[in-house]
Parts: sequence; C-alpha cells; structure tokens
Amino acid sequence: MELFDCLCCQQPLWDPVTVPCGHTFCRRCLKGSSLRRCHVCKQRVKIRDAQDLRCNTLLSNLLEKCLSTETKLTRITRDVEDLISLQQYEEAGKIACKGVVMAPEDVPLRVLRSQVYLSLKQFPESLREAEVICNLQPQNPEGFYRKGLALIHLEKKEEALVHFQHCLALNPQLSTARHEIEQLLKDSGCPVPSSLEDLLDEVSRYLKLSSVDTALLQVQTIKPQGTSTNGKLDADKKTCPLVDPSDGIVNYTALNQVQMKKEETYGSAPLDKDILSKHLKVKASQEEDENHTGCLPLNLSPKDLLSLSDVECSLCIRMFLEPVTTPCGHTFCRECLERCMDHQPYCPLCKQSLREYLRVGCYSVTVLLQNLMTAIFPLELAERKQVHLSEIAELSNLVSNVPIFVCTIAFPEVPCPLHVFEPRYRLMMRRCLETGTKSFGMCLYESGKSFSDYGCMLEILHLDFLPDGRSLVETIGRRRFRVLQRGQLDGYHKAEIEYLVDKKLEGEELQEVQRLHDLLYQELEECFSQHRGSLTRRIFIHHTSPPPKEDNIQESPDGPSWCWWLLSVLPLDPTYQMLILSMTSLKERLFHLKHILSVFLQNRS
Repeated sequence: MELFDCLCCQQPLWDPVTVPCGHTFCRRCLKGSSLRRCHVCKQRVKIRDAQDLRCNTLLSNLLEKCLSTETKLTRITRDVEDLISLQQYEEAGKIACKGVVMAPEDVPLRVLRSQVYLSLKQFPESLREAEVICNLQPQNPEGFYRKGLALIHLEKKEEALVHFQHCLALNPQLSTARHEIEQLLKDSGCPVPSSLEDLLDEVSRYLKLSSVDTALLQVQTIKPQGTSTNGKLDADKKTCPLVDPSDGIVNYTALNQVQMKKEETYGSAPLDKDILSKHLKVKASQEEDENHTGCLPLNLSPKDLLSLSDVECSLCIRMFLEPVTTPCGHTFCRECLERCMDHQPYCPLCKQSLREYLRVGCYSVTVLLQNLMTAIFPLELAERKQVHLSEIAELSNLVSNVPIFVCTIAFPEVPCPLHVFEPRYRLMMRRCLETGTKSFGMCLYESGKSFSDYGCMLEILHLDFLPDGRSLVETIGRRRFRVLQRGQLDGYHKAEIEYLVDKKLEGEELQEVQRLHDLLYQELEECFSQHRGSLTRRIFIHHTSPPPKEDNIQESPDGPSWCWWLLSVLPLDPTYQMLILSMTSLKERLFHLKHILSVFLQNRS
C-alpha cells in the first residue's frame, strides 16, 4: 500500500490534493504549510486559498476502496491528535466525526472527540461522548474522567466528584483525576488529605453531607430498549431507539427516560453493565455492515480491489492515457481535456472555470495515478499506449491522411503566418506537433467541394499559445499537391493526395527555359530599381530584394523558389494564382510570370 503514501508525511493519503506539477499530498500537509516548492520535483507550488486545495475526486474514491478501515482510523486518530496539539479544534472535530461514523465503537477516537468538544466549550456534547465511552468500556477510567471534566463545566461539581472518585477506583495512578478531586475539595473548603485512601473517604463524606444520591449517579448500563425484564416487548418504549444510526451514538433522551424509571421497571436489583455494551456492539456492527458493504480483508492487494473501470476517463471511456488533474479535482486524459477546452474553458464535469489553468498551460501527468496503473494494470496500459501509437501513426501519414486547413493559397518556400482560433484547427495543430510531422495542407475554399483540388503543404516552424487557447503559428510552404479524395476527421478536413513534380527538361529545351528564367529574374530586379512613385515600386515597397537566383532551376520538384515568392506578393486573382500553382511545366509557369511582369514594367502610375 506504499503507493498511497503521502509524499510529504509518508503516511497513507487523506483528502489527496494533486498540485500543478502532478504530485499528490494530503490536504492537511498543504493547508497552512510553508510548502512553496514540491518536495519531489522542486517546482514552485502556488497555494493561495482553500480553492487551490480541492481534493482529487478519483484518488479519493480509489483510497476509499483500497485502504482498510484500520488504516483509515489510524490516520484519522493521528490527524485529530495533531490538530488538537495545534489548537485547531473545529477542524479536529470534523475529522473525528468522520471517524466515529466509520467506527462507532472506537473508544480512543471518542475520547478525542470528547476532548475536542470540551475545548470548543460544547460541554453537553462532550458529556455525551464520555457517557458512550463509559457504556462501551465500563472498566476504562478515561470515560469517567472525561465525564467528570464535562460535568465541572456544566456546574455539576458533586456529580463530577462521583465520576472522578470512580475513575481513581479503577486506576489509582491517574494523577489528573486526583488533581481534579483535590481542586474541587479545595474550592468547597474541605480538607485535602495526602493519602489516596483518605482522599476518597473525604469525597464520600462530602457527597453524603451534600445529600447527593450516589446510587443514581453511578454509571449503569441497561437492557436494550423495548424489552422488559421478562423478555416481552415494552410498547411504551419501542419507538425510542437507543442508538442513533447517523453516527452510532446513544440516544440519551431515551436513555434518561429509562434510567428515571429503572426502579419501577427492574426493581432494586443492580443492572447488568454488559447488556447495553453488547447491544451497542451489535448495532454498530450492523451499521458498519450497511455503510461499508464489501469492506475487504486487509491481506488483499490493490490489484484485488480495483478494476479497469476505476481508471477509466469519463470522456473517452477508455483507460487513462497521460492522466491530468484539474484545479477542481477531476481527472481526464490529457488529450480529452485539451479537446474540451478547445471549445470552452470549463471543467467537463463540474463546469468550474479553468481559464487560469488554460492560461498557465501546465498539464502535468498525475504521477500517483500513472504509477498505480503501471503497477496494477501493466498489460492493459501497454495495450492502451499501443493503440494510441497506432492512431498517431495513422495521423502521421502525409499521403493518405493529410489534415487540411481551409483558408488561403500557400506557395512553396513562402512564409505563411496563421492565427488559429477555431476548436477544430486547435486540435489539428496539436496533432501535427504530436505526430512529429509538424505539417498540414493548406487549400483555398471552393464552393461545392469544401476546398480546392490543389494546395500546398505547410511546415510549422513555431507555435505560440495565447492565454485563451488561441495560437499564432509560423509556417512555411513546402510541397504542392493535388487532392485525390476528401474526408473529415474530428471536425476538420482531411484528404488523400499526390505530390506535384515539375517535368524534367533536357537538351535544348532546358537551355531555352534557362535563358527565359535568367531574363525574367533580371526583369524582376529592375522592378526594385523603379523610382518610388511608380506602381511597381509601391507593390514591392515592403520587400528589400527578391530571393536569390538559383543555379539549378530543376533542383526542387517545384522549380525556383523566387517564382512562388513573386506569385505570392503580386495582387492577383486567387483563381489565377491557383492555376499557376497547379502547373507542372516550369516553362509554362515562367511564360505566365513574364506576361505579368511586362504589365508592371510599363511604369504606369
């Protein structure tokens, strides 16, 4: 069970909180602590208030299944003791109540709860806990001592003396009880003997002079409610249960009613102290069976206690892959959460705003859950990863499964900056990065076809995520392609394509095209030498010079890059640009560009 130990206190986790770095600690270890960096990875941990300490819902459920009741009670008891030492009584009371509901017969926990109630000045509640202890363990002096303390604060000093006296009778070495007796006698003006025997005699004399009926004050147990001495059902009492099923405590309204009539019901015979104790144990056992059905033996491992359904993402209904936990305490696959936040920055389950979480962009894997799956379900986790790798391999096929961004015309070797804000394209960009291809196709919209028959592959050079999930993408054109078949995937377009390659030239035809290429590049340089007021100069005013001329015009399958640069900067109709993009003849493409430049070189203003 070491998997479930807190990384801070090295004890079983209680109210687990997963911090942004992905490590998990007890809520108490984080709350009010001086922790500023994670104990494991040393990453800075920012804790502002209780809103940053939401318990991990999934891990809480797993702990509830895997931790034994004994382990839970041990942890609860330790936490209550620590909180009492820190004088955080309200928090200690809340935790103690959880433990009492879990184990109504746990006397040490009830002793602590009585102490907490006393510190909170809730004296009737403290007395109630002490009475339960006395009934559960009549030979335990702690119950009578706690009962005496509560009675002092309720201004019932004579009754308190009775219980302190009984406490010392059970344990003569209990100095705290003796001190309380001495203080009460001193406050009443009575002598305080030095020997224990004389002290107890003095208490008896004082109580006799005070006309206190010690017989009525002695802690007596009674028979189960609703049963008379002859074993018949008592109709007057059957509607008053002695045990409150909400927290396993005695209903003292009913108890007091029975105690007032004990002489009438049972005569003067002393009551059997074991009867109520046995009754309480039976009721507590029944209550525990109802509330903790399926509570498994301590020798079972987490693998015996958990199933695959316990580690399933609530979005994809598959085993977690790279599980991440949101600030609101819910856990999802990283990819599933990112896809949800593409549409709106809210938790898919509780709808809490995750704008800050989105802005930080820190989606660290929940380490404990990842380790748990690796230890308990290694084969299933390996299979889940293999399925994911197969999906990635399919997405990375840049021939039969090319993602298509429908926007504008892109050209080989020409930069194409993009602003991505649509959810479908956010997903597409992440997948391009995840597959490692960093590439997608760019096509112009065409009515009736969704997008044009020709396009250009773009390679992602840099991507900046904005705080609201949008992104600025720096890309550059690579290869031209023709669309063979269209399709869709998760909202965005995809296509099966074939890449375009210019026809190879040889001999005189190559020399002719080379001369045309050199002449055309010379004309382009003349455009940059035009005076400032000319139309040509105004078109190229934001460009210092054209790309350099290439020596081998057939080195690239798309031809010289300066041709595409020129086509991208000229104010041409997109249909005409698409026509030139689709050409696989360099000679034909150069003739079109020559015609365009001849128009601009007429120096019209």
